[in-house]
Amino acid sequence: MNSKIILGLAVVAISIGLYGVTQTPSTKEFPTQSVNQVEPKILAWQLKRNVVQGDKLARRDFEAVYLTRQQAGSHGLTEDTRFNWQQSLFAKQALQQGGIVTPELLTSPGQTDYLNTVIEPGFVPFNVTVPGEDVVGGTISVGDLVDISVLSAPKQNLANDKRVDDIQHLTMAPLLAQVPVLDMVSRQRSVSTLSSEKVTEVTLVLQVTNRQVAQLTIAKRIAEIEVHKSIGKEFSDDLEADSSDVISLSGQRDEIREYRFK
Repeated sequence: MNSKIILGLAVVAISIGLYGVTQTPSTKEFPTQSVNQVEPKILAWQLKRNVVQGDKLARRDFEAVYLTRQQAGSHGLTEDTRFNWQQSLFAKQALQQGGIVTPELLTSPGQTDYLNTVIEPGFVPFNVTVPGEDVVGGTISVGDLVDISVLSAPKQNLANDKRVDDIQHLTMAPLLAQVPVLDMVSRQRSVSTLSSEKVTEVTLVLQVTNRQVAQLTIAKRIAEIEVHKSIGKEFSDDLEADSSDVISLSGQRDEIREYRFK
């Protein structure tokens, strides 16, 4: 009898255990989704046209592109490329359309390799320093063409003397036309040690031939040099006049002694 009771209890216990197992909720396994990380891109600049050494470049000549780190590394880039588009930029060598341009391939006025980059074969740089107010004819900037004229008097050296003693023979004549400006440097100079007044001088770095170097060297010694923004070679001869074109000298030769140009 006892064995039957024990057997019955065992059957009941096993049944309860089997019921509990069948009622345990199954754990669902969800597939693991991989998170795709976006690879950072590096900003670079691609040329939109072919250029030769010395060509001036602007923002319109470039197209912004974004490279992977591996692509950027092949061009020596590790970070975004930034250019100062307000600055004049010149190609240091011939570059192909579609090529990636790095800062090392460009130069600007004031950098050590700039003049050697932009000057054309057969020409040399020549400095002409003039007062700021003498750079007339509009604003002159790097890359512009200028005409150069000289103000002279036969009995005076106007390179050293700003006062004209004999205005009857004062003349202005064209010297050079369509001369490229490679660079410009402005600086202030004190008028005297007794005054705080300062004047602005502009040094123009011009691209000239050896023949023009000789002409300019003589002009700097004997005349006052005037620089004008060129409006065309055909108009350069108009930069010519003498005293009679400005004032009437008839009957006044003994009265006029001197005239100071300010």
